[in-house]
Amino acid sequence: MRRSLFYALCLVMTLLGAASCSDEELHIGIAPYTSDVYILNSGMMDSNNSELTFFNPLAQEVATNVFSLANGGKRLGDSANDMVVYGSKLYIAVTGSAVVFVTDLNGKIIEEVTVKGENANLSPRQMTVGNGKVFVTYMEGYVGAIDTASFNVKTVKTGPFPEGILFSKNKNKLYVAITDGNNYPNFANRVEVLNSRDMEKIGEIETGYNPQTFHYCGDGKIYLVCWGDYGAEPAKLQIIDEYTDQITTVEGVAPTNMAIGPVRGYILSSQYDENWNQTIKYYIYNYVKDEIEGELISSEAIPNGYCIFVDPIEGFVYIGSSDYVNNGDMYVVSHYVGKEAQIVYKFDTGAINPIKVCFNGNVKFE
Repeated sequence: MRRSLFYALCLVMTLLGAASCSDEELHIGIAPYTSDVYILNSGMMDSNNSELTFFNPLAQEVATNVFSLANGGKRLGDSANDMVVYGSKLYIAVTGSAVVFVTDLNGKIIEEVTVKGENANLSPRQMTVGNGKVFVTYMEGYVGAIDTASFNVKTVKTGPFPEGILFSKNKNKLYVAITDGNNYPNFANRVEVLNSRDMEKIGEIETGYNPQTFHYCGDGKIYLVCWGDYGAEPAKLQIIDEYTDQITTVEGVAPTNMAIGPVRGYILSSQYDENWNQTIKYYIYNYVKDEIEGELISSEAIPNGYCIFVDPIEGFVYIGSSDYVNNGDMYVVSHYVGKEAQIVYKFDTGAINPIKVCFNGNVKFE
């Protein structure tokens, strides 16, 4: 089979990255690599145009409209917000359509999981996985645990409008970001801690205002992105110790989102001034020293940054862009410490507002 330039670059970078972290002998042919990249596009609110895109980085192949093609033209729905890969399935939370779709890895529906609320089905927001469960936040003020065998859902009440959620394997805890997002400008500033086995509340942590997403780094570090109140209370990056639940604040950065890579972290910062002029920065974050090391790449090279993720195997940074009107673009960026970042691939996602990127890997070259 013909090896593309991108395939060769992936292999070389993977081996270089491994060499920089270990003195052990490399065994070419059994190194892990990423075979599939899944992109979730949220579409426009109230437009029923969320969609899935698949990208094969080895073959440089992009497949768009994956969900509708796999399901006989059925739409993914309105305002998809999160996606996780767990085992051999995709779980897709579609907020406006109040459903979590469970599909195979080709996007074909296995189950549609809905939860009845007081007046209508609950609206899923973000997800995390562990112990055979997919845990989901619902904007109406609930957390649900989807059993991955039966697809039954157990729910518990939480604070208003929970967003991010993280499963802590080491302590069997769930961290839930309580935003009170419908109460602008009086956002909440706390994380609720639940026992993941029965989802009983066991603690609470005071945080920055409007906490949004969690990012697990290992060594007991959980990073929390807080968006602030868009006024007097600025956006913050905070660190929760999963063993003690103590929290500290990282100075000098106003994050919109974050991604944890094999060697470094990366932060997308999208901020507006009083005249609604937007400034976008892409930062390199040293999570050993807990400090910004510099900019990854300029916003001139990648305008309209909307999301940021890192391939946990290859280390490539995926940055999705959006102007909220046209199809989004996905930029694949290489970065090695001490070297200038390079855009190695760019593609049209085929839909509006790429919001989540998931990765699936194999462990043997053909």
